[in-house]
Amino acid sequence: MEEKIQKLYEQIREIAAFYLIYQLRDNIERTSKIIPEIQEFVLWFLEENRCGVKKELYQGMCNNLLIILKDILFAMENRDVVLLHDSMAGGLMEYLQLFVKGAQEEKSDENL
Repeated sequence: MEEKIQKLYEQIREIAAFYLIYQLRDNIERTSKIIPEIQEFVLWFLEENRCGVKKELYQGMCNNLLIILKDILFAMENRDVVLLHDSMAGGLMEYLQLFVKGAQEEKSDENL
């Protein structure tokens, strides 16, 4: 699953970069192609507490992830490219980063 998460993370990062840097507003079409991978990750995450955090925190994380997923679907249905970008880049990617090697170093570099 680690490789799948890494690939999904990179795909979402690319979609977000193209949206921000090149002003490409095709993130709905590009995201629709990776919905099965997103679904697989969400189900995998919800299956058990893989983060090793307290039960209450994990339940909160699960609820938040489901809200993010709901926002992604709502954005796609309503063709809201801004909400989709925010949900993917600011929401789903945060969860993927928990399992992606090197993502924490990237994140700390961004804060410099």
